[in-house]
Amino acid sequence: MDNKKNLMFISNGHGEDLMSSKLIKVLLEKSNKNLNISVLPIVGEGNRFETLSVEILGPRESLPSGGFARNSWQNLFTDIKSGLLVNTFKQIKELRKQKKKADLSIVIGDVYILLLTGLFLGGNIIFIPTAKSEYINGHYKIEKYLMKKYADLVLPRDQKTTDDLGKNGINVEFNGNLMMDCFEIKNIDFGLGPDSIKIGILPGSREEAYDNMLDFIKVIEELEKLKKGKYEFLVAVAGNFSIAALKSKLGKVDWNIKEVNDKYIKLHINSPRGLSKIHIIYNGFGDVLDQADLFLGMAGTANEQAAGLGKPVVTFPGTGAQFDYEFAADQKRLLGDGVKFVDRNFVNVAYSIIELLEDDTEYKKRSEVGQNRMGERGAVTKTVDRINDFL
Repeated sequence: MDNKKNLMFISNGHGEDLMSSKLIKVLLEKSNKNLNISVLPIVGEGNRFETLSVEILGPRESLPSGGFARNSWQNLFTDIKSGLLVNTFKQIKELRKQKKKADLSIVIGDVYILLLTGLFLGGNIIFIPTAKSEYINGHYKIEKYLMKKYADLVLPRDQKTTDDLGKNGINVEFNGNLMMDCFEIKNIDFGLGPDSIKIGILPGSREEAYDNMLDFIKVIEELEKLKKGKYEFLVAVAGNFSIAALKSKLGKVDWNIKEVNDKYIKLHINSPRGLSKIHIIYNGFGDVLDQADLFLGMAGTANEQAAGLGKPVVTFPGTGAQFDYEFAADQKRLLGDGVKFVDRNFVNVAYSIIELLEDDTEYKKRSEVGQNRMGERGAVTKTVDRINDFL
């Protein structure tokens, strides 16, 4: 008799893929059940799952907005022109195909993919809503209705959202925020100066990251004018970040660019004044979070993780599809004083960094708020235990 359990993960975003892959890794390592796992990435190509023993389903195509079609009509129209509707049809077809196979589905993202899963796959569903929180604007009545209708268990991202959903008759638990378990601190030696001021930079994982880096360089130039010191900036970049594309963007900037033959650091960028050095770092995200004192961030998940470790994040609106004013303002509401949200004025951003470097009381206040909003690490183990309960 075959006792193999078929488990399906559906996720719609790069951060959501990261959370799914972490859950899958721990499940495969620790579950005492015979598991057959498939994944359906709704946004992007699902490359994060390629190193895992899973079947990757669906069209696996990236669209221009990177999953942020709902942020503006322009993003939506561009995605539709690039095949959004065709992709959605293929994803629905894949869900229908899996209808009689899946013993349990783990849906990570927004209520839109919960609806797709409930309508076209059905069966037992655990829903992990990442897109909304009561700290921002909460879930609409229709969204709560759909959770109650389709989800056997809902695991929100914070206690405040859990309390609200529970009042609406939804089977809900708070077991921590998965994001805080989705990085590893390896104690990497980046060769940093003992007396330097260490600031992290989180440029994001999408195409706009290169333009964001230009903005950060402008901030650093203002910072050097306002406060003398030796600065080292640790830039945690995603695996798809292109050194060639960054060098092309920096062509008009009068900074010294040097490629480095190192396991983690791939590029050094030195300021004309000789006061600042930027380290472009691959595969060392957790150690960047650990070693930097505070962050300049124009990212989604990464900003939240930094704040969760007690590292205040200074943000300002970018020019790309993701980190626009609305997204940045929502993140500020989500993380409270764990984020210092500044207007798009590079001098003001530099002043905000100086304030955090010089005012210990302000730094401590923002550090504590970020930690409280994101919660402690350990959510993955608790979530895996609940998944096993359903199998």
